[in-house]
Amino acid sequence: MPLELSSFLKGADRVAIVGVGSGMRGDDAAGIEVVRGLRHKLKSSKVLLVEGGVAPENFTSHIRRFEPSHVIFIDATDFGAEPGEVILAEPEVITGQSISTHTLPLSILAGYLREQTRSKIMLLGIQPARAQMGAEMSEPIKDAIEKVNEALMRELSSF
Repeated sequence: MPLELSSFLKGADRVAIVGVGSGMRGDDAAGIEVVRGLRHKLKSSKVLLVEGGVAPENFTSHIRRFEPSHVIFIDATDFGAEPGEVILAEPEVITGQSISTHTLPLSILAGYLREQTRSKIMLLGIQPARAQMGAEMSEPIKDAIEKVNEALMRELSSF
């Protein structure tokens, strides 16, 4: 994933990172936890960190005003891999596979933001192990969150 992330972020000047998911559903909180981890380490006016939760569409005006060149949605996404594996893909490629409780599919939200901002948009999906209401976050997801944070910090440290 680091090489793919480098390729995606090539030429970026303003990056919005949007964590998606529910903190009450175990592994579904992965996207939110990545953003929270970055918030404590990454201080840059060229990176917007958004805890989109279950309604990331509520933050579109905030993202549009930021005028990002690149947007990364981070979400627990079932793409048939081992728990904790990470994929970087066009949001439209894995449409309908999100396990999150958000109502607007990320593919539609990504299309809207792409049209409004002309930004490049990717989904960083983390394969969940479990996402039942009240479930604890699994260890593979905790490890994946740490690895994703490290990769994003490496890529964004020059911003």
